Amino acid sequence: MSHAELIQEQFSRQAGTFGEVASHSAEGSLAVLLELCAPKPSDEALDLACGPGIVTCSVAPHVKSIRGQDIVPAMLERAEARRASLGLGNVSFDSGDSNALPYSDASFDLVLTRFSFHHLLDPLRTLLEMRRVCKDGGRVVVADVAPSVATNERYDHFERIRDPSHTHALNEPELLALFAAAGLQVIASARHGLAMALETQLAASFPGPGGTDELRRLFRADLGVNALGVDARLAGDEIVFSYPVLVVAGEKR
Repeated sequence: MSHAELIQEQFSRQAGTFGEVASHSAEGSLAVLLELCAPKPSDEALDLACGPGIVTCSVAPHVKSIRGQDIVPAMLERAEARRASLGLGNVSFDSGDSNALPYSDASFDLVLTRFSFHHLLDPLRTLLEMRRVCKDGGRVVVADVAPSVATNERYDHFERIRDPSHTHALNEPELLALFAAAGLQVIASARHGLAMALETQLAASFPGPGGTDELRRLFRADLGVNALGVDARLAGDEIVFSYPVLVVAGEKR
């Protein structure tokens, strides 16, 4: 199966569950993203790989207009349903590939994406596309899980079990280097943890045969160790953990 087929398979299956995981809509996490996006009422914005439209619809009240783009039809259906339920008139959604965005140069004041780069085979190519469609003086913002350098390999291992479309979670030095390579001036960055219950995440995931049991084993073994980089711990009888999220904002100059 090609990587593009893996993306379609995983996220078509996750379309009905991703948006229902409360952590994905956590107010604190979205507030950090909004702060670094610094949206203005006059902005025309683009949310790349928008999934079920959580971020798109959160940014919408703060901008003139926003488009959400994704390659998975089932996710776009969920996103449109979310938009309609919220009565947002300044939101639209497009199908498209992040490696070749269907927009003209310098179309947007704000271009952002959340939790997409760890699914990409060539994140620099996508970041260059984000820069291309951003106006001069505009802002490009990437939010993604960014494990420490020391835990990166183990983090990638368990995430590939959970979601076979995972490629590599960029650590902070790698993401900052990517911005430099794309010719984007980093103007702000912020870290925060995104709390998650292991069983909640597993219920919304579609690992291969035996993957769920292997993930439970890995997390139990990591309690008090943190070799996975997600601070796994017990809350009563339940394993909870925290995704290490990094948000980076760059300016196109």
